[in-house]
Amino acid sequence: MTFRRTLRACADPFAHGLLAGAVAAPLAQTKGRGPLVTAVVAGTVIDLDHVVAERSLRPVAWWTLGDGRPRAHTLVLAVGLGGVAAVVAGPVHGWAAFGGLASHLLRDASDADGTPILWPLSGRRRIPRAAYAGGIAGLALGSWLVSRASAASAAEASASSSPGAGSDAAAARPRTA
Repeated sequence: MTFRRTLRACADPFAHGLLAGAVAAPLAQTKGRGPLVTAVVAGTVIDLDHVVAERSLRPVAWWTLGDGRPRAHTLVLAVGLGGVAAVVAGPVHGWAAFGGLASHLLRDASDADGTPILWPLSGRRRIPRAAYAGGIAGLALGSWLVSRASAASAAEASASSSPGAGSDAAAARPRTA
């Protein structure tokens, strides 16, 4: 293994974590750090499947992956784990988990080794860099939309629980000094 490839492999988890954090950053505006942590953990922990695939605890074996990335690197897993996170921790964390995993998969699918991102629907392993960039932009936009929807539903819940919220006549009357 060349020094350059080793350096790239060592930097890979950090790159995946930063990318997942960037995708989920809009969620932090309304929900704090929790969804950001969910995205970063989801975007980096998925590489534990390399340990299983290589049946080795040696990092060099994980980085080289003789047979390519495992089938767990698929959008089916990202959707499934996002759904589980949504049930367990709420829809914002569900989206954060999906976004973190999907950003990881998009990055892996855009490099030379590729990943079975659409398995079992397709055996295709690589996507063009433009699709990668568009996918990341779409995930960030999705995070922004989820953040806005979450803020709107929180404001609506807050307004409905305040005293006098049910009285439309009182709300329609203008306030005067």
